[in-house]
Amino acid sequence: MRKATTAPAATRLANLSPLSALAVLFGLLALIGVGLAFPPTSTPTGSSAGGDAALYRQITARVTKGESYYHAVAVEHRASLYPLKPFTTVRPPLLAEIMAAIGPTAADLLLRLLAVAAAAATVIRLAPRMRSPFREAAILLSATSAGAFVQSGMLVWHEVWAGLLIALALACRTDRHWLPSLGLGLAAALVREFAFPFLIVMAGAAWLTGRKREAASWAGAALFVLAVLALHWSRVAQIALPSDVTSPGWLALGGWRFDLALARQSSLLIALPGWAAAVTTPLALLGWFARRDGYAARTTALIGLWLGAFLLLGRPDNLYWGFLFAPILPIGLAFAPDALADLVRAARAGRPEPALSAR
Repeated sequence: MRKATTAPAATRLANLSPLSALAVLFGLLALIGVGLAFPPTSTPTGSSAGGDAALYRQITARVTKGESYYHAVAVEHRASLYPLKPFTTVRPPLLAEIMAAIGPTAADLLLRLLAVAAAAATVIRLAPRMRSPFREAAILLSATSAGAFVQSGMLVWHEVWAGLLIALALACRTDRHWLPSLGLGLAAALVREFAFPFLIVMAGAAWLTGRKREAASWAGAALFVLAVLALHWSRVAQIALPSDVTSPGWLALGGWRFDLALARQSSLLIALPGWAAAVTTPLALLGWFARRDGYAARTTALIGLWLGAFLLLGRPDNLYWGFLFAPILPIGLAFAPDALADLVRAARAGRPEPALSAR
């Protein structure tokens, strides 16, 4: 007699105990409920005109004319009454130097190519292991999430570059070929220091899977970024004066509402009301968490680190930080239906079967 075979679990949620499945389901509903009760009210930001974008553009224009980056920063920050203290109020110089060297037209083209590469690599990585219609949903979400950044003027945002570099780095990393991912991740962290957690996540994941050489390489990249940031701190300290404006700080305790406001920076949610983010963001997180592969595990850990930190850090005028995970978070929605199905099945597994009546 042929033995019955059991199909492999679609997601990591399929093997949960009924109690654990109910706990996860309760957590999901709680996040949705809190979001609906306290939806984000801030309007998505990231305009290419005025504000921070204008400041970055003016600094780059000065560097293009031959001024040193830090002299240009000092002049423009003071002229616009932007803080120079602490040093994290000043962006690292890499993006401005590159844009000054190649010009805005070439930089805009480079950003568009990066967006296309990030979307294509994500689709190539995900599509073969997905079934219709969720495969098509993942393709659509990948294309729209990264494609939103090809609009004119987005090249001044450091978070846009870092987010796309990280999306590409996550998608192209494999056990055999991880050096390109390392280079992309290093570039992201040098453009925007908020990408630094990506290096830590990748180092930790490599270590936990026994890949010591890869882990050491990621840790080395993290140490290099810290050294560059220390140099950046010293250069900013040289130009800052006692009379310069000091930032009010970022410890705003915005909580889950601020996280949802950041999530609205994605192209999927930017035109929708706040309650849409309250529903889709927890589902996207569940989808990423449930998927069984190292790519999803790394993505989930990174998004979780960012969202955890932003529960405490970030003011209402920092919504553009959401550009960091806008290319990757919405894709989790394509995995959510299978995750929910397995979660409900696992939760119901402990229920006794109804008795059959005798005839």
